[in-house]
Amino acid sequence: MIDLIIKNGKIIDGTGEPPYTSDIAVDNGKIIQIGDSSSLNSKKTYDVTGKTVTPGFIDIHTHSDFPLFVDGSAQSGIRQGLTTAVIGNCGLGPAPAPNKELTKQITIGVKDEWGIDFNWNSFEEYLNALISKGQSLNIAALIPHSTIRLAVMGFEAREPTSKELEMMKSLVDHAMSAGAIGLSTGLEYSPGLHAKEDEIIALTKIVSKYGGIYASHIRQRGDLFEKAVEEALNIAKVAGVQAQLSHLAPRPYAPKDSFDNILQLIYKFIDNYGPVGIDTFPDPWGPAYLLDLAPTWIREGTEEDVLKRLSDPSFLMEETKDYFENPTNFLLKIGGFETFFLTHSNSHTNLIGKSIENIAYDWSTSPIEAIFKLAYDDGKDFGNVLIRHIFATQEDLDKLIKQPICSIESDGASTSKEGLLKDLVMNRSSFGYAPRFIKEYALDRKIISVEESIRKLTSLPAKSAKLNSRGILKPKMSADIVVLDFNKLKDNTTDNNPQEYPSGIELVTVNGKVVFDNNTHLGTLPGELIKL
Repeated sequence: MIDLIIKNGKIIDGTGEPPYTSDIAVDNGKIIQIGDSSSLNSKKTYDVTGKTVTPGFIDIHTHSDFPLFVDGSAQSGIRQGLTTAVIGNCGLGPAPAPNKELTKQITIGVKDEWGIDFNWNSFEEYLNALISKGQSLNIAALIPHSTIRLAVMGFEAREPTSKELEMMKSLVDHAMSAGAIGLSTGLEYSPGLHAKEDEIIALTKIVSKYGGIYASHIRQRGDLFEKAVEEALNIAKVAGVQAQLSHLAPRPYAPKDSFDNILQLIYKFIDNYGPVGIDTFPDPWGPAYLLDLAPTWIREGTEEDVLKRLSDPSFLMEETKDYFENPTNFLLKIGGFETFFLTHSNSHTNLIGKSIENIAYDWSTSPIEAIFKLAYDDGKDFGNVLIRHIFATQEDLDKLIKQPICSIESDGASTSKEGLLKDLVMNRSSFGYAPRFIKEYALDRKIISVEESIRKLTSLPAKSAKLNSRGILKPKMSADIVVLDFNKLKDNTTDNNPQEYPSGIELVTVNGKVVFDNNTHLGTLPGELIKL
């Protein structure tokens, strides 16, 4: 008597090969057979005639570090077919955290009502606490570089001393030995932006000893796009690691030929040195913190430090006058304040969906003052005031998605419409990126095949993140499986209603356990920590 049989499904196995109809037999968390199951007996059998069976989707770029600690059911992830989430991206994360107040400032903001005890100092303690909570998803963890730097140097805008660098290397080594799959950087965000290439190489060489990866939100995707990609690839080459370049679409103001040049650069690197992965979320709109629009120093320090600055708008207006008159900010170059829309605010829910320009008009104030007021009015939750902005042109996004090395990710968080997480609004992708990608880009627009769309959600991110037992339906692989009905598949979110669960996901198993069935999350928590 085995655990599970899924019969008569149209199998798209994650490799990009054409589909075929067969049965899948599962026992003890693994796929044990693909083929005629008539001679087998199982505890559960699902006849999925007319439905499509794929590997579970792997989100290679999430910010679910705190949300999964609050609620391991991962409702918005599981309900769209996710079975594995890679956390710790963009150099941002909750561990190691000897200085907890500072660490809170560089991850998805922590609300008091979430009741997180923050009872960890090391990366290992955080991972143990996270997994012991119980998880519906599998988790693979990157070491966040900004958090490492913060633990040793705070927000200091300088190079580390030799002693400080050794301390950072020790923290990376400890985290890799605890089960991390690599190091991530966020080089447009403080304090990561203060790091020079030599520092990152030194830390990434530690990762190389374990066979890990280097995932980077690179330093620039605008005027200096090519230089930033060259830096990331050089770090990978010198350290001897596999690189993953996060949400790599050029910003709309990037030089005209830079994207083509960068793609040529990456493929040349692959030919000469080895694999490189890239990724994107399938939406021209991207998420950001409201205070990403302001100088980085405003958000540096403890909650009290930041709120003290925000409480004095006249001081801030004087100190930031030159900054806003001659913007070098990576977001402000996208366009005027009419291009940034509020997506989350505890204090001003009535303004969600409005542009910063319109909010300023309603308040009879300047857009800059409106930014500071919106942040200040949310008190200690200033880090949860979020906006959306133009991430890339659709033309560039299409070009990126067509690249055979491009995985599809959410840049969001596995959250929920209910419970403690219901007020955490990251972006539409948190609730529907996978169904939207398959339907829009493969089924409707047909810019890639359906088989390729599934590969970009499964075996490709598994290969890029070195998750060796995931992403393909074949015997001996972990039984992370999704059953879909393509006739019903739909992302139900909109820009102004980003928290709706999708349609068309029929069944989800994680490590052979059924987690989602008949539009119901069963509360099952079979998720594991995936190590190298």
